[in-house]
Amino acid sequence: MTSLVYPHLDFAQEQSRTESGVQIRDLIFYNNKSSDFLKEIYEKYNCTQIVMELKNVKEVQQEHILQLNRYLKEQFGSFGIIVTRNPPPSKVLKNIIDLWSAHRKCILILDDNDLKMMTQVFESKQRNPIEVIKKKYIEFTRACPS
Repeated sequence: MTSLVYPHLDFAQEQSRTESGVQIRDLIFYNNKSSDFLKEIYEKYNCTQIVMELKNVKEVQQEHILQLNRYLKEQFGSFGIIVTRNPPPSKVLKNIIDLWSAHRKCILILDDNDLKMMTQVFESKQRNPIEVIKKKYIEFTRACPS
């Protein structure tokens, strides 16, 4: 993942513990605001760093959303990404839209198909893999109420 998003997201830190040591964030990337998309999430969500949670599960559950939501505070901003195997069920999508509606927090979910697409655009050098994340962001914002 780190190679796919470099240089747009940099200084990756794996398995970062919270101050109490109880919770572990899987990946944290510094947002260097090097693209229009990264500038937008910085401005809208105060996203100085992007927390990514990696979930090797058959189906993303509500608890996974709540776990990432706990990390989306002033220190990192209100934008995060869950990376998982399969597309999320509709109840999870509804939950992340409700979270945005109530608290203006944006959680994107990337699945294996998105990672394959990121790898393909990386190898073909036709686009930047970060644009796959941008595409998911655009889809998310279009699904949110106005």
